[in-house]
Amino acid sequence: MGDDERMVLEGRSLAKWYGAGRHRRQVLFDVDVRLHAGECLAVIGGSGSGKTTLTRVLLGLERADDGSVEYCGKPLRGDVARDLRAQSGLVFQNPFDSLDPRWRVGRSVGEPLRLHHPDWLREHVAERVAEALDMVSLDPEMFADRFPIDLSGGQAQRAAIARAIVDKPKVLLADEPMSAIDVAARVRILESFEAIRNAEPDMAIIMVSHDLGVVQHLADRILVLHDGRVVESGPTEWILAHPRDEYTKRLLQAATM
Repeated sequence: MGDDERMVLEGRSLAKWYGAGRHRRQVLFDVDVRLHAGECLAVIGGSGSGKTTLTRVLLGLERADDGSVEYCGKPLRGDVARDLRAQSGLVFQNPFDSLDPRWRVGRSVGEPLRLHHPDWLREHVAERVAEALDMVSLDPEMFADRFPIDLSGGQAQRAAIARAIVDKPKVLLADEPMSAIDVAARVRILESFEAIRNAEPDMAIIMVSHDLGVVQHLADRILVLHDGRVVESGPTEWILAHPRDEYTKRLLQAATM
């Protein structure tokens, strides 16, 4: 399969503004980005660099003011945009935002299946939920019947990851998934992402992170954003070992890996 055939998402010359009048400001400048099946792309940069805006535009959660996005070779609009939303999994910084406090973990994890496959038998849903919890090292017999309040931050994030992958999405977006998690719990979350990559080799992952230790372990390629512009991109090992841009060098100097 050729490079273009494995292309999942492609953004070309993306630009985005917020505000109006004299308060109008540009937050993305002529950004090009590509994501292939089975690849983990890390988008890194400081606060306000445009990381979250870029990923929201790529997933159709916001519209670019200029440029274009394609999903599996088709323009991201109409049915294609709906397909992408249905075939995407999202993991955010605060896992408790993804888990309804009134629902047990098993119900929260299984919700995407009930939305996308209303004809599935309850047993089939329960089986898939158990597989997803197992993949993130949460014993279904111990955790499926717990409420979010009964979980540590790291356990809640792994439950949120299970929810994001339970329907085996084509694209998984993880937006700063470890920034609110303690160091010990981060190891288990790293292991969870590695297990997902091994089990779902065609799943494309976008990892937004300022943690270069996480990036070093998980990402195949890095895209560095600074003030809404791509200042550097390439294979992870090369970017980390041979950064060309001064901004990238400063990020690496400030990081602990």
